[in-house]
Amino acid sequence: MSAITRDQTSIGGLVTSFLSAGSPSAPPLVLLHDGAWGGSAEASWSNVIPTLAERYRVLAPDLYGYGASSKLVQLDVAPYEFRLRQVAALLDALGLQDRPAHLVGNSFGGAMALRAATLPWFSWRMSAAVSIAGTGGPYRTKEALAALSHFDGSRTDMLRIVGLLTGQFPAIDDHVELRLRDARNPGHYRAVAAAGLATPFEVAPRSPDDYPQSLRTVRTPLALVSGRQDDLVEPDWAHRIAAHAANCRVYEIDAKHSPNISDPGATATLLLTILGELESDAAPQEHAVPRTDG
Repeated sequence: MSAITRDQTSIGGLVTSFLSAGSPSAPPLVLLHDGAWGGSAEASWSNVIPTLAERYRVLAPDLYGYGASSKLVQLDVAPYEFRLRQVAALLDALGLQDRPAHLVGNSFGGAMALRAATLPWFSWRMSAAVSIAGTGGPYRTKEALAALSHFDGSRTDMLRIVGLLTGQFPAIDDHVELRLRDARNPGHYRAVAAAGLATPFEVAPRSPDDYPQSLRTVRTPLALVSGRQDDLVEPDWAHRIAAHAANCRVYEIDAKHSPNISDPGATATLLLTILGELESDAAPQEHAVPRTDG
């Protein structure tokens, strides 16, 4: 199996730390981690990457605010948008401007992958998108939003959070310790908590969001992976999203919210199958000229 290496790039004084594996000549695959407390590329994907790297050049960045990347948070745009610009900058830094990548994400990372497909300034970089339990915004349960919104810093509370993502699995104690380590990184807690801070001022409404209807114009092949035991999203979320997309497959599995953590071997095998099917679905298409007007 391919060895995993960690590297970093700095653009405009902001650091992106990332894991990589696989042949540089292989098709690029970007893995996007979840947005829960202590999230990171390592926490979400370290046990999935070696299998995927047998076929792909795998890149798994720590998104801004997480892991070893800069603890940046931009509060005047949607939380996925400035992190997609981070991903774009990473691809540029690695010389992959002309090689569209597969995007695969779990939870918030899956939402990023779906949203990326709707954005003209990013979608030309993509060859396919796979979301594991990431809805893109709607169809999350109120109970889940409340349960994941707070963290008191203790191991007991981190175990509660991980349990919501995965349920019980053999390596849960090690995973809790890994997330606790990254949750203690300077700036992480405040970066994650910032989006939920109340303001004494009236917040001006953002521009209307037409997602998921915006998926109707997406040409990128999409796949949605839904866990039958996932209590953090509505049971039919994947089919409701897929109803708006012209080229979208739905896969239902016996899992909770983050099977990439609780059962990485089966998840890696499933992803290889899904990506192979999406590649066969993809009709030859020319990617648009890169846009810089965002």
